Amino acid sequence: MKAWFEEHFQEDYLKVYDHRDEEKAANELAYLMTYLPLERGMKAVDLCCGNGRHSRFLARKGIHVTAVDLSPALLKKAVDLTSGLPVQYMRADIRDVALKTEYDAAFNLFTSFGYFTDDAENELVFVRAAEALKENGWFFFDYLNPSYVERHLVPRDITEKEGLTVTQERYIEAGFINKKITIEESGSQREYRERVKMYSPEALRNMLTRNGFHVQYVFGDYDGTPYEQQESPRQILICQKQSKGK
Repeated sequence: MKAWFEEHFQEDYLKVYDHRDEEKAANELAYLMTYLPLERGMKAVDLCCGNGRHSRFLARKGIHVTAVDLSPALLKKAVDLTSGLPVQYMRADIRDVALKTEYDAAFNLFTSFGYFTDDAENELVFVRAAEALKENGWFFFDYLNPSYVERHLVPRDITEKEGLTVTQERYIEAGFINKKITIEESGSQREYRERVKMYSPEALRNMLTRNGFHVQYVFGDYDGTPYEQQESPRQILICQKQSKGK
């Protein structure tokens, strides 16, 4: 039986979330990137890159990007949208991918984290980032804020787009945010599930510290507002890989 993320990240995902585009990627990264001392010609790895929208933003800044994802459909879309930019796409499971210690920065963006039931498997995102980075390299980690989600969860909504009726139902159970997506099209119906494990700021910091990261900056949204546990929609942590011996 396939995991939910293997079933979900296909062509229907691209249709439902087609509003997550280049402009949104720029809005999400433009300001906070000023906190990373990256220069043209440096190298970055985008872990769980999806359709590559953030990778392309980085590439347009002159960064050479290796973009990793498991979904063939999302990677195909990424390649189709990438032309003349220094992005190399790689299909791999984040738990198993082997990366050389050659990158100046690593990114895990837009809650591409918490997909697994086991904490150790989720923590492998941080393990892989640490393995990929040079000493003193930077890690940009962008994740939802569970406290905010609990207070603002929309249980159900329905949208119409391009001949599709999309119903999204959301609930929290046993420490996971669950979403059921039902797509109706021409009399047929398809269903998908999303399931993301919630992590507190303390749990994330502990994982990062275990993997040799020092948290330098914490923000609550893409505009750089300070993190507040009850009010911030995001947990955005900009970390630096510590030199050996520190």
